[in-house]
Amino acid sequence: MLATSACRRMMAVAIFAISVLNLLAQARHPSVEQQFASLQRLEAMHPDSIGPKYQQAVLLLGFVCSQPDDSKAQQYIDEALRVIQRIEAMTIVKDTERSDLATLQGFYYTALIVTNPRQNGPRYYRQAIDHFDEAMRLNPHNELAQMLMKKFKEGMNGNS
Repeated sequence: MLATSACRRMMAVAIFAISVLNLLAQARHPSVEQQFASLQRLEAMHPDSIGPKYQQAVLLLGFVCSQPDDSKAQQYIDEALRVIQRIEAMTIVKDTERSDLATLQGFYYTALIVTNPRQNGPRYYRQAIDHFDEAMRLNPHNELAQMLMKKFKEGMNGNS
């Protein structure tokens, strides 16, 4: 009986320790929703800036591309499209900002393809490539566009 009681106490302590460690891990690694909410607050402080909107879309689309089977993937794609549309509604003069917008558009089509390659690959392949090409034409130093184009082509060649 003493062994059972001691075993229960040890289990309770272990469960408590695991719970605390889990909470600490969550605090160090905020969820996509928490990160998105922070970027929305930043956007509210700087409504005329493309930066916070750009970061929101990159966060959402990056998550979708890394976890396309997640139950929230379509929700994140839809939200990213709304963010991209808010950027499209802005007056964009700088080539670097137009390049960033084209990058997001290409990334959006990439996310659509990644979530359903068979159906969306043939449908959106050209749009993704064209937007990445435009992004690099507008700003040859756009590292995200370069990296996404490279990964996109690698992914498409890997699925051939």
